[in-house]
Amino acid sequence: MKKKLLLFFFVLVSNLTFSQSYLGTITKQVNLRSDASGYGTILKSLKPRTQIFIVSLETENDYYNVIDITTDKEGFVKKSFVKVGKLVAKSSESVFTPDGQSSNYKPEVKIYNNTTKTLTLKMNTELFYFSPHETKNISLYPGEYDFRASAPGVIPYIGTENLSGNQSYSWQFYISTRYR
Repeated sequence: MKKKLLLFFFVLVSNLTFSQSYLGTITKQVNLRSDASGYGTILKSLKPRTQIFIVSLETENDYYNVIDITTDKEGFVKKSFVKVGKLVAKSSESVFTPDGQSSNYKPEVKIYNNTTKTLTLKMNTELFYFSPHETKNISLYPGEYDFRASAPGVIPYIGTENLSGNQSYSWQFYISTRYR
């Protein structure tokens, strides 16, 4: 019984660790690749001390899925060339503001990129791109979405949203700076 309980605890703690994102730095010049192998297309060469966003500590073929914060390029880097840093907390706030009922069963989300940067929004596995100061309406299925909003030079903003059917929402992407 003790072994089963210990195994359950280990699996629970492992799943909590893998669902988290972290900041990190590159320790040695390495290629950011299109897939988790040494054969993937080279997207960019990353220099030592480059700051990255580690999507998850879960690896594929010993590669982390990362985002180069400077350019907002997403790809894969060999785990041995990454120093894991600070945990990036998921937002506990709802970012999509309900605007009222919709005649469409699929939730409709009006998004305004209120910056001079190109916004990348990932809703579960679906990617959306927004030019600076662009407004777009997207239609999604009702349900829970893990989201990640990123732009060049900005630490990605992550969280979870629950979208209801026959509901319209709005969201304005802006960049806030905090001094520490």
